[in-house]
Amino acid sequence: MEAYFRLALIFTAMLAILYLPVLFYLKKRGKSIPRQVGYLGLICSLFLIAFATIFFTPITFQPETHTLNLIPFVWLGTGDDLYPLIVEKIPNVLLFIPLGFFLPAVFKGLRRFSKVALVAFLTTFSIEFLQFFIGRSSDIDDVIANFLGGVIGYLAFRLCDRLFRSRRGWNSLLARR
Repeated sequence: MEAYFRLALIFTAMLAILYLPVLFYLKKRGKSIPRQVGYLGLICSLFLIAFATIFFTPITFQPETHTLNLIPFVWLGTGDDLYPLIVEKIPNVLLFIPLGFFLPAVFKGLRRFSKVALVAFLTTFSIEFLQFFIGRSSDIDDVIANFLGGVIGYLAFRLCDRLFRSRRGWNSLLARR
C-alpha cells in the first residue's frame, strides 16, 4: 500500500511539474497564481481519487466474483473494529477532503453545501458502481466515508473563507476582485 501511495505522489508531482508551463502562460494572460494553484489542486485531487479507486489494482472487466456490500458498518462488531477503520475508512475520508475543498474554491457555482455534497455523492457513487464491474469490491461504507470526506473538505473551505476573506491571496483564489 505504501508503494502505491509513493507512486501516486510521484505522479502527482509530475502532473504539477507538467502544469507549470500552463501556470506561467495563464499568469501572463491575467490569471492569478493562487487561482491556478486552485485548479492544480483540483486536478491533482481528481487524479489521486482515480488512481486510488480505479487504477490501484488491475482492471478486469470479467471478474470471477463481484463483491457488493449494501449493509452499512457491517464491519463493526466483528471483533477487529480498528483494522477496517484505520486501513480502509479513514483513507477514504482523507481522499475526498481535497475534492470538497477545491470544488467550491475553483467553481463559483459550487459554493453551496448542497451542490458540493451532491457532486461528492455522485462522484463516490459512480466510482463504487464502476468498481463493481471492473473486478473490485463495492461497499456502501466507502460511499459514506468518501461523502464524509467531501463534506469535511467543504467545511474546511467555509472555515478558510471566514478566516481569510479579507486576504488578497484568498480572494484571488476564489476569483473575487
